[in-house]
Amino acid sequence: MKLLVLYLAITFSGYFVGSRLRKSEKSFKWIGVAQLIAIVVLVFTMGGRIGADKSVIASLSSIGLTALVLTVLIFAGSVGAVFAVRKLLGFSREGVKTDD
Repeated sequence: MKLLVLYLAITFSGYFVGSRLRKSEKSFKWIGVAQLIAIVVLVFTMGGRIGADKSVIASLSSIGLTALVLTVLIFAGSVGAVFAVRKLLGFSREGVKTDD
């Protein structure tokens, strides 16, 4: 529960700072680098925590198979949904509205 409060506090403070910086006329070129560093640290930390969990490592084969199946199904569902909505709205493959 303490970590949840910490994560929420960090999120809201980032929103507050970002909303104040958005009103500024200055260009902040360092923000992209800061975001990249934050993402790298986040992924490294998540990987370390997952790698340290023995139950996750023990069931890695079933987790990997489940992740593969879910990825393929989500991909196929997304492609099918885009195809269906495109046909329903009357757009060609190039995204041009067709008059039938």
